[in-house]
Amino acid sequence: MQITRPESPDRFELLSAYLDGEASPEEQALVEHWLATEPETQRIYRQLINIHELCRDLPIPPSGISADQVVTGVITKITHRARKRLAWSGIIVAASALVGGVVSGLVWRAPTPELARQSPLPTATTATLRHPNRVLQIKLEQPPVVIPVQVRD
Repeated sequence: MQITRPESPDRFELLSAYLDGEASPEEQALVEHWLATEPETQRIYRQLINIHELCRDLPIPPSGISADQVVTGVITKITHRARKRLAWSGIIVAASALVGGVVSGLVWRAPTPELARQSPLPTATTATLRHPNRVLQIKLEQPPVVIPVQVRD
C-alpha cells in the first residue's frame, strides 16, 4: 500500500482503522512505522485518540424504549405504509378500468340507425367501412391510384 503524503485521506482512514483494531498486519506495520518516524502522523493519531475517548465518555440519554420495541415499531409502520399503497393502487386500477370501459363504449358503439339507413347496401363492386361518425366507401372496379401496366401483370 503506497500512501506517501501525510495529509492523504487514505492515511487518515488507515490511522482510524488502526485505532479501532481493524487494520491488517501489513497496515499495522505501516502505521507503526509512521508513528515512529513522522511527527505530523503522531499529532493526528493523538487527536484521534482524544476524539475516541470523548465519544466513549458521552452520556447516552435514556429513551425508555427498548431496541426490540423500536424495531417492532419501524416494521409495523413500514408494513402499514405498504398496505396503504397497495390499497390505493387497487383503487386507481379499478377507476382506470371503469373510465376506460366507459370511454371505449362511447367510441366504439354501434352506428346510429340514421347513419345506417343513409348508406347503401354493399354490392359486389363496393366495400363499406362503418364508423360511428362516418362511412367510407371504396369502389373495387377502379383503383384509387393508377397502377402502371408493367406492374399489373
